[in-house]
Amino acid sequence: MSLVPAASASSSSTIPSLPNAFEGSLKGDAAQAGPGLVISAYIDSKLVGSYTLTKVGQYKVSVNGTEQDNGKEIIFKLGGIASEPVSVTYKHGANPVKLDLTFYGDFIPPEIQALSASPKYILNDGKDFSTVTAKVVDDSGIKSVTIDLTSIEQGVVSLNSEGGDQYACNVVSTVPGEFKFKFTASNPSGNSVVDTDSISIIVLKESQLATTFGGSDGVFSPEEIEALVNNNDVSSGIKYAVLGAYFADGWDRI
Repeated sequence: MSLVPAASASSSSTIPSLPNAFEGSLKGDAAQAGPGLVISAYIDSKLVGSYTLTKVGQYKVSVNGTEQDNGKEIIFKLGGIASEPVSVTYKHGANPVKLDLTFYGDFIPPEIQALSASPKYILNDGKDFSTVTAKVVDDSGIKSVTIDLTSIEQGVVSLNSEGGDQYACNVVSTVPGEFKFKFTASNPSGNSVVDTDSISIIVLKESQLATTFGGSDGVFSPEEIEALVNNNDVSSGIKYAVLGAYFADGWDRI
């Protein structure tokens, strides 16, 4: 019996404190704020919670203060802009709170009008490439346009401005596999738009070309070679590699 209180005290000390959670609608100019924009919470100018919006005009955020923060004012910011005054104080471990917040400023993210990668299939020789092209517009201008190439060990890379809202970059890889790359465009106000589906690239080793394009037997027929040469989804690097490996005389054997 004497062991029960000690065990209870030990287990309770390991239970994490509950954050002060808030959620609700965004009002004012923020009513059109959408996915990619970050809402943050501060106590005494210290960041105590943040959340990236996933729905237009809706937010939620968990405020991770301490017992010493009880009764202190919480300041909410959206994309770095403070909300209209609200009387909200931190309550350690309180139940979730429904709270609508009003913001005024530029909360409209850039618009992706076109985004693609071509060709889809490239070699993993680090030289063959797929060109990513994008058209991104925003009345307030564009601050950054990036593609996340972390999965092929290159980190986050900026696209080059081609003028007229057009951006482009070449993607090369020595890492084989099928990849979808995250594309992000941001404006000077901190609003951003994210696309995780449109940029799809398949990087192949030379040993995979026959099984990928040569049919079930893994051997190229003249018809399969002709189809490969006329396939715009396949890079020139792959086409020349196939011709070089299987047809010593090159194009005139087709």
